[in-house]
This record gives sequence, C-alpha cells and structure tokens, in this order.
Amino acid sequence: MRRPAWLATAGAVAALTAGGMATYHLWPRPAPPSVEEAAPAPATGTVKFLMEQQWLIRMKLAQAEPRTVAQQITSTGHIVPAAGHHAVVAPPVAGIVAGGPSLAVGQAVARGQVLALVRQQSTAAETAQLDAAQAQLRASEAQLRLEHARLDADRRRLVEAVRETQARLDHARQELERARRLYERKAYALRQVEAAEAEYRAAEAMHAATVAQRDALPSAPASVPLPPRPEAKAEYAVTAPIAGIVVKIDKPAGAQVAAGQPIVELLNLDVVWLEVPIFERDLHRLARPIRAAFSTPAYPGREFQATLVDLGAVIDPQSRAARTLFRVDNRAHALRIGMQANVRLDAGDSVAAVMIPREAVLEHEGKRIVYVLLSGEEFERREVTLGDEHGDQVAVLSGLKPGERVVTQGAYQLRLQELRPATPGAHTHET
Repeated sequence: MRRPAWLATAGAVAALTAGGMATYHLWPRPAPPSVEEAAPAPATGTVKFLMEQQWLIRMKLAQAEPRTVAQQITSTGHIVPAAGHHAVVAPPVAGIVAGGPSLAVGQAVARGQVLALVRQQSTAAETAQLDAAQAQLRASEAQLRLEHARLDADRRRLVEAVRETQARLDHARQELERARRLYERKAYALRQVEAAEAEYRAAEAMHAATVAQRDALPSAPASVPLPPRPEAKAEYAVTAPIAGIVVKIDKPAGAQVAAGQPIVELLNLDVVWLEVPIFERDLHRLARPIRAAFSTPAYPGREFQATLVDLGAVIDPQSRAARTLFRVDNRAHALRIGMQANVRLDAGDSVAAVMIPREAVLEHEGKRIVYVLLSGEEFERREVTLGDEHGDQVAVLSGLKPGERVVTQGAYQLRLQELRPATPGAHTHET
C-alpha cells in the first residue's frame, strides 16, 4: 500500500532530527511578528510540536558549541569624517560669486576642479584703508625727494671743495719744490723751506678730509613705488582641495562672499572614522591588537569592522573616557556621517561559554529563554544566562549544555504553541 506524501515528508524530517546535525537549513525564515502574549495559557515548559507543524514553519535548529571567547567591552560611538576627507571651501578674497560650473548637493567633484569664480570687489573699509596707505606712501615719497635733493646739494658742494683743496695742494707742492731748489742755491733761508713744507702738509690734510667727507656721503634712497589699486573685475577661481561629493552649498551664484567665508562643503565617504569613548577603567583590559566591531540601527544584523587610528591621549574630566578613533573602509558608502554605532571591543581576559545564534533567544517575563530539542516532536523551554555577543552569535554562560540543539527559526511559533496549545495530531497552519 502506498504511504501518504505527508507521512513520507514527516519521516524524512524525523530522520534529519535524529541524525545529529549541528544546524538544519530548510528554507529562509520569514520575519516573525512582534511578541504579544495576550491571555496566555498555563505554560509547563515542555512543548509538543508535530512534524507537520515543523515543516510548515520551516523550522531550523542549531547546536550549542563550547568555545573560549574573549570578554567584551561595549560602548556607543558615532561616525565622523576621516582626516583629509572633509573640506569646507572658502576663497581668500572678498567679492561676488560670479559663477563657474553649476553645482548641486550630492554631485561628485574631482580634486582641483573649479567650483566657483569670485569677482573681487573691495569693501568701503578696504578702499579707505588702501587710500590711507597710498597717502602715507605719497608723503614718504615726498620726504624721500627732499632728502634726495639735500644729498645732491651736499654732494655737489663736497665735489667742488675737493677740487679746491686739490688745487691748493698742487700749489703747495710746487711752492715746496721751488723753496727746496732755492735753498740748495743758497737763495732761500731754511725757515722759508720749513714754512713751505708746513703749508704743503696743511693743504694735504685739508684735501684728505674733504675727500673722506665726499666718499662718506650716502647714496640717494630709492623711491618707493605706490601699490596698484586692485582691478574691479579681477576673478579668483575657487578649486576643490579633495575629491568627494557636495554636501552643502553656502553661497550660490550672485551672492556676496567675504574672505574666508565658506562657499561649498565637500565630503569623501570612501573612508570614515568611528569615534568611540572608552572609559578609563577599561583601557588596560583591551586586547592587542585593538580592533572594533560595530553595528548600526540602519543595518540591523550587519556587522562592520574597524582598525585603530588613535587610542586617545586625553581623558575627558567629565566622562572619564578617552576619545578613541578607528578607521572604517566605506567604499560602498553604506555608512553616513553622524550615524550611531554600537561598538564591541575584545578584552584581554577570556571566559568559557557555549555559543548559539542570537535569533534562538526570546524574552519571557523579563528573562531570556531558548527552546531545546528533547525528541523529534518535543521541545523544552529553558531559561539561560547570556554573556557577550560575538557577531550573530551570543555566549550562554548557564542554562544550556554543549551539544544540545536549540530552535532558531521557529522559536516564536513554539512560544505561541506553549501559550495556546493546538489539538495534538491536528494539522496546523500557524506561521
């Protein structure tokens, strides 16, 4: 006699259950609804769940595995821009944003690309300051011209004096030579020769002093040119210092901008930093090398990895925590600046635990429970004490033995079955 199809299927599932497999993967689990325990029936802790019911909800089980795991240090951080990946672009001159390429928020720009053209225009204060500086330079120029004229007059006077003393020296030299000749012929007395020598020495000294004065006279000072007034229509090109996307436009075309005032804000999300406060008491517990794993509310169930940039050299006096920075590769741009991050860091000390998937754990009256397989169609509710989470696994410190099998997909339906037991042997469509 041919066996019914559902009996054949139930037998196959029972065989898999008794075969000692660590994890059963039948079908992807549909997302369970929120647990609302309205009018619960008395719960004994043991639940009957037929093979047909297990088939319908695509039940999965996982084996509790013993493992020595590092204890965790948890903290809440947030995503911040990485150094060199964020820029607020501002021109060094004041003026009007005359135009340039059309920019929009979210647009990608390359490094060195022209973002805007600023037509320089001096303000009234800058113009007055420039006029005052030019007037002062003109006064200085007039003073220099007066000094130049005085020096020219002194130079001409000294040049003329040098000529006169040179002529007197030449005449004194001739008179001395003549006196010496006449003295040799006995026509001059000795005192006349001595008088001629004295006259020569005086003329020589006068000439040397005049030459020294002429040579010591400073040269005429160079004139100071006046600075040119800025052209009214000079344009300055504002370029992108980094490659990234436009996240903010502060000054559109036609707006007045001051020197140093932001025009565009750029951000490169290829690399971001994770900023995490770590309490002073936990710094010595960190395992080396220091790495961080974190998740965000935007991507539940997904875990990101980060490498240490700076452990923080300063402890905040209020929070007693160090500001720690981690580098995160974000080429897919999944992370955004300002996102909250639930961070886990490995500590140096370890603890023995059994590991099960996080989805196997439910909450019951403020306690954590799992459903353990006793036989093919019988399960037991077990209260457990949880430790730290490690990715999609959680450490169980008590309440579960290594090798026991817990329900992962289908644990919620088992909870409903315990609260509202169906008639044994009936075909249920509870999902």
